[in-house]
Amino acid sequence: MKISKSIFIICVLSCIFFACNNEQNKQQKENETEADSIAKSYKLLPTEQQEVISVVYRWNAAHDSMNLDSLAQFYNNTVLFFKKRTSGDAVVATKKYKITHADSYRERIIGHVGIFPSDTGDYKCEFLKLVTINNKPSVFHSYLIFEKQMDDTWRIIVESDKEADTKPQFVSLFEEFEESENTSEGDFNGDGEKEELIVIKPTQDTSGKYLSTNLKISFTNLNLPEIEIANAVGANVLNENDIDGDGADDFSVVVKKPDGTVGDVILYSFKRGQWKELARFKAPSNEVFASRQNLIEFAGSGNINIRTVGKTNDGRDTLVVKTLSTW
Repeated sequence: MKISKSIFIICVLSCIFFACNNEQNKQQKENETEADSIAKSYKLLPTEQQEVISVVYRWNAAHDSMNLDSLAQFYNNTVLFFKKRTSGDAVVATKKYKITHADSYRERIIGHVGIFPSDTGDYKCEFLKLVTINNKPSVFHSYLIFEKQMDDTWRIIVESDKEADTKPQFVSLFEEFEESENTSEGDFNGDGEKEELIVIKPTQDTSGKYLSTNLKISFTNLNLPEIEIANAVGANVLNENDIDGDGADDFSVVVKKPDGTVGDVILYSFKRGQWKELARFKAPSNEVFASRQNLIEFAGSGNINIRTVGKTNDGRDTLVVKTLSTW
């Protein structure tokens, strides 16, 4: 009887295995049929255009892959990403954060990819993209612009969609930098009275061009000197409380640069009648937006821990926690 039960269990498991295997083979054949169909539809195009379109489909498939780092091979060092100029590594990091933090995520190209050559040799590819996040589908009129590299590969230099282009304040599909005005207050000089911190952004002309690129931080307590930050057009400020134990509140600023990049962090403390930078570092891209994490923490004995960006042995960005002295 025990042998019969064992044989029965083996048979059931075998049936399940073969059923799953058949389902996988069926899905693989369907994918191959779809790929063959796509390939045939572009055979009349010049070989170079076929190569670019092939890159588009491989780029799209990488969004569903468990190895999201493979997206890096598709981007140029500098990318205009949804009207924001940034690095290719930052684009991949942003997408990786969004995809891994969603319960479910899928991208699919609907219909054919249109391809349009430019006078400079670049190609613009347009297509409808169905993006399903947490089972909520949305369709975008997407486009990518490819530039040929010295090694004959094609890399993305522009990514956006027509929906984003119509929104003047749109930053990207995945992130939103919340700029501070006069929303932060604290006892920054240790006199027992609280003062408000006011961010004064550089003014813009009617075309949106900044008249200067220096941002100022002022205080309702006029005895506190104004801080001027060069190469900055916006900031997110946070009262870090008394991070260094000198009896006065300290605050950090995440800077928005004129090109739209965000991530430089400065920690200020008021000492002996003037502002001192206790730390200046680069924050991880997924920790500096509307609900930014605590990038700076008290570590005891006048030391602080900062969460900053470091490099792995193969050159990729990684999170590093460093301990710095504030004395």
